[in-house]
Amino acid sequence: MNAEQSGNTIAKVLEAQYTGSLNMLQAAIAAVPDDKWHTGVGAWFYSYNVYHTIESVQFYLGSDPDAMKWGARAGFEWSPDTNIEKDVLPRLTKELVNSYMLEVRQKLSNVLSPMRDEEFFQTDGFHWIDSVFEKLVYCLRHTAHHVGEICRALIEWGLEPVKWS
Repeated sequence: MNAEQSGNTIAKVLEAQYTGSLNMLQAAIAAVPDDKWHTGVGAWFYSYNVYHTIESVQFYLGSDPDAMKWGARAGFEWSPDTNIEKDVLPRLTKELVNSYMLEVRQKLSNVLSPMRDEEFFQTDGFHWIDSVFEKLVYCLRHTAHHVGEICRALIEWGLEPVKWS
């Protein structure tokens, strides 16, 4: 039975596209040397943007935006007063983000695999977004934006760019 016959074409397409984006993010984690891992300009830091990208996928895979505890996976509580350089960057090791990436990839599969096409057109706790489908496409676009930023940093540092996945 192909995806169209089984009624989960959308889930299969979204999972494939998220997998491609996350593969590129994983390659960017591996490509950056340790001495550049926490490098940044202004409020933009390589390691933090990697973490933020993964954390955002976790957030949008949920159905209740109030359930998310931003920063929890890295052991900090996000607030507008959080000092990223002092309070966050020291917690963001490559090991932590690689482990988090595996967890979020598993959640992606757990959330999308059982979904039938019609479920994507329902709403959930993200009341400002018209459907689960729109929420997941928005998140995919957000992910691509940050993967692009992260990959651009590698190029600016004279490193090998991440291959398209």
